[in-house]
Amino acid sequence: MKKKLIGCLLAVASGMVPVCAQQDREMDLQEVEVRAPSAKVYSELGRVLTVLDREEIAALPVRTVDELLDQVAGLDVRQRGTGGVQSDISIRGGTADQVLVLLNGVNVTNPQTGHYNLDVPVNLADVERIEVLQGSSARVLGANAFSGAINIVTGQATRDYLSAELTTGSYNTMGQAASASYGAGGFRAFASASHRRSDGYMDNTEYDLANGFLHLTQRTRRAGTFGLQAGVQYKDYGANGFYSLDYPDQHDRTRTFFAALTWSLNRAHWLWRGQLYWLEHHDRYELIRHSPVGRNHHQTDVGGGKLSAAWLSPVGKFTFGLDVRDEHIFSTGLGEPMDAPRPVPFERDCYFTYAKNRLTSAVFVDYSWQVGRLAWSLGGSASHVTDFGLLYAGGADLGYEVADGWKVVASYNSAVRLPSFTDLYYRSAVQAANPHLRPETSHTFEAGAQYRHGGWQAEADVYYRLGDNIIDWVKQPDSTRWESRNLTDVDAVGGDVCVRYDFGREAFVRRVSLGYSYMHLNKQAEGFDSKYALDYLKHKCRITLEHRVWSRLGLAWNASLNDRHGTYADHATGETRAYKPYFLLDAKLTWTQRRWSAFAEVRNLLNTHYADYAGLPQPGVNWNAGIKLTVDN
Repeated sequence: MKKKLIGCLLAVASGMVPVCAQQDREMDLQEVEVRAPSAKVYSELGRVLTVLDREEIAALPVRTVDELLDQVAGLDVRQRGTGGVQSDISIRGGTADQVLVLLNGVNVTNPQTGHYNLDVPVNLADVERIEVLQGSSARVLGANAFSGAINIVTGQATRDYLSAELTTGSYNTMGQAASASYGAGGFRAFASASHRRSDGYMDNTEYDLANGFLHLTQRTRRAGTFGLQAGVQYKDYGANGFYSLDYPDQHDRTRTFFAALTWSLNRAHWLWRGQLYWLEHHDRYELIRHSPVGRNHHQTDVGGGKLSAAWLSPVGKFTFGLDVRDEHIFSTGLGEPMDAPRPVPFERDCYFTYAKNRLTSAVFVDYSWQVGRLAWSLGGSASHVTDFGLLYAGGADLGYEVADGWKVVASYNSAVRLPSFTDLYYRSAVQAANPHLRPETSHTFEAGAQYRHGGWQAEADVYYRLGDNIIDWVKQPDSTRWESRNLTDVDAVGGDVCVRYDFGREAFVRRVSLGYSYMHLNKQAEGFDSKYALDYLKHKCRITLEHRVWSRLGLAWNASLNDRHGTYADHATGETRAYKPYFLLDAKLTWTQRRWSAFAEVRNLLNTHYADYAGLPQPGVNWNAGIKLTVDN
């Protein structure tokens, strides 16, 4: 039968919408089902977007999402413990609170504190890909996409399967995981469950973690595609010295509940996207384990919705959207005094006495167009936030294809970051917050180049971010208390270079990649210690090599050199010391068959002594191994 083929349908799904507005031709086609890949978190027309896919994730010597993110140049992943119990993600020198985290495009950023941003109820084996956008994206993704955004994508399998995995490792670490995917017609279901525990690599670093996740999608002919996500997570872990070295017996227990409904519809020249979501996070923190002294309870509830409409016109793509997000916290210490106490869930004879709520309502508009080799986009957003009033963000991206495979990009974007509830209200024996903090603002200028040809992938970029009212926790050398402050200005300048070559699966050497990032912040810590904003990774160099050993046996090597800027007060002597550079080497063996696979990996092969935070040593040489069985059609 004769049908009109609008070539932009596939391009829309991949983010290259403007090109297709000019394509319109007739062809004789049989009735076929087209499954386009899901849209990425941000258009690549004028920005550099790093994507780690399933094949690359499986080969790398990593076990958790935070360890995977550490593979990306420009990201500084600072671990307090192992196994994914807690890590702070920094992009281009920003703090953990300046990074927006999304799960399948839904904002799951924690407003209590960025320390819990990676409390996402999925196992690494469930991840189809991770997208990392470095630099501000607030005009499209909303407030808090200050230094960058991370989108974790799951449930994209197109085949039916059932899999089970068992793992073991150093420090009596044990893990179990199971997942399944099933589809019929336009329906697809993905479900997973995982559990992992460990005795810990030193005193009071044991952990017990569990995840459950469900992702359903239903495609219809007329009403579009509907999606349902639901997840639950439980964490219980020793927090030796996490927030103060004076208290080695700290302990933390968290619970996370998540649900979201999504909808998308492509109709004629219009693209509609919608989502409703709910996130609830419970945190029980003990300054002294099994003691009521310094114990805090928090319950954070987030509810939101987002609706956008994109019009594919003859002169480009126009996108309009509305984003509403309500953030609320009940606490024993964060917020403002409540009129009446409220019982703490999962606890006995314990009551919340403080609470705080804030509502963010935002509208945004974006325009993009591509003419020949030139593409650009520009837009802005306006947000109203209770307690802070009107806030604005905007910018423009530009891309030009110099030759086949070569592209240069440039951009300017502004951003706003709201203070977290911890920034505003947290008080303890070692911390004192400031309820009068103001939102952070920034202006970022960026330029870069990309090359894609054959097995080659290369990209380089430079950036300059002007930050104003940057929030940090600082401490005088003779004090034991950290205080939250708006620093005057913290400007960042730096660049990243990544080069990769894929030789092919049948070659002895399958893949080689090199990444290097450099950064400098121009604000010095004069007379005080900085906990986050001025304590950054100045140099980061990473080399990854994947090669065959024999038949189906592959080996991946990962080497990194890290040089952190900043000083800290030595806990034992009180003397001011500078961070020292350190080198890490990891390796992973993988055996792959059709129905089963096995792996064995060793991290920190050279037994390097290092710490992401002063006084919190990370493990020496340690290993992990596992086997996975998959039954599919």
